[in-house]
Amino acid sequence: MNLSSIRRTTAAVTVGAATLALAACGAATAVTGTTASDSTDTSSTTTTTVSTTTDTAGGASNADGTRTNDFLSTFDLASLDTHYSEDDLAWDASAEQTITLADSGSSSSSSDVTVDGSTVTITAGGLYRISGTLTDGQLVIAAPDDAAVTIILDGASITNADGTAIAVTSADEATIYLEDGTQNTVADGTGYEVADDSTPVAAIASASDLTIAGTGALTVTGNTNDGISTKDGLVIASGTITVTAVDDAIRGKDYVDILDGTLDLTSGGDALKSDNYEVVDRGWVLISGGTITVDSGDDGIDAEQAVTIAGSTLTIAKSVEGIEAQDIQISGGTVAVTASDDGINATHATTAEEAAAEEAGTTADSQQNREADDGSWISITGGTVTVTADFDGLDSNGAASLTGGDITITSAANGGDSPVDTNGDTTLDGATLTANGTAITSADALSSGGMGGGPGQGGGPGGGH
Repeated sequence: MNLSSIRRTTAAVTVGAATLALAACGAATAVTGTTASDSTDTSSTTTTTVSTTTDTAGGASNADGTRTNDFLSTFDLASLDTHYSEDDLAWDASAEQTITLADSGSSSSSSDVTVDGSTVTITAGGLYRISGTLTDGQLVIAAPDDAAVTIILDGASITNADGTAIAVTSADEATIYLEDGTQNTVADGTGYEVADDSTPVAAIASASDLTIAGTGALTVTGNTNDGISTKDGLVIASGTITVTAVDDAIRGKDYVDILDGTLDLTSGGDALKSDNYEVVDRGWVLISGGTITVDSGDDGIDAEQAVTIAGSTLTIAKSVEGIEAQDIQISGGTVAVTASDDGINATHATTAEEAAAEEAGTTADSQQNREADDGSWISITGGTVTVTADFDGLDSNGAASLTGGDITITSAANGGDSPVDTNGDTTLDGATLTANGTAITSADALSSGGMGGGPGQGGGPGGGH
């Protein structure tokens, strides 16, 4: 199921000064009106009216630029409910219970904590302050399904040579709070499996909603698979968090919501990931603050449904594709993307059919025409966006709407790849766009002068097309 199945409010995008309209591959595009200048001078006044015929997926734009289907529409991640509340971080210190980790024998002031060799298990909701070191052990949260558990890491170090280091096997939600001024480390082992799939395979693994907060520091090493992973939602409210992982650095199946903090992510797979394709309002990443640095072996940010960046300083220094989802929206912040494939790629979400085929080792492609408008969308309304890509800069298998912000794209210019590549409609109205050193003031300027082959022709290996 993808986001285009949601009944959403269609956004009216007015085509005005400096309008860019690229029709789907094979669709006719008529450009009328007067253009004061097709030069590279961004200060020149351009008045262009665009009329675009029906695209290959049946979507169309009216003469005034209003989208006639729901592809170019508003999807407000900030309005969606998550498990997190600021009240979760307010507590009475007198309610704290202590856990002291030690290889020679861990201890606790709570009767709801059991110690079995090197495994420490929390069995009830509550507030637990944890200090000490386990060089080969595990902290388990196995509380009732309606319980909330908060663990305060106060100079704690947990390494498990044979499995997950922190495992939340049951609880309504769990919070990891990083005590101010402390350094905490968590690492798992190599080559292990999780019995009965009770949690994901990760250094910090949760079967429940998970929050990370506090002003302390946390270093996580995922030696087998992921660094931090939950089967539900993940909220990062604050903290200085460094993650190195063989596969994904941070994964929240339902969502990843980053409110603030300093994140340094190194991954063999995706750096930030949300992969729930089964629930229409899940499978998203929202970044509204913080400083994030990414060095990824695959995608910098990968979400099945949507990615929204409303604030933050985000630097994806290395990736295959920088940001990938069906709907991608950037409304603020400073975003810098370096990618060996496409910089920002909007493509249809995984369907149940495709997921089943992948599991069975076969191939199912719901897009009979790979050059059709699949309903995906890139929208940039603000912020500073810099993209350096070896193939397309912005690649949408649907529409692209660039109505604000300062956008600089360096991409391939080989006749097959381009700074902006769409299968549907592309609108430039209000954004400042520089592509391969050229200030773009018209549609002709983008598609001419050796800047690429235009819409529907791009996409590197493994890209959106």
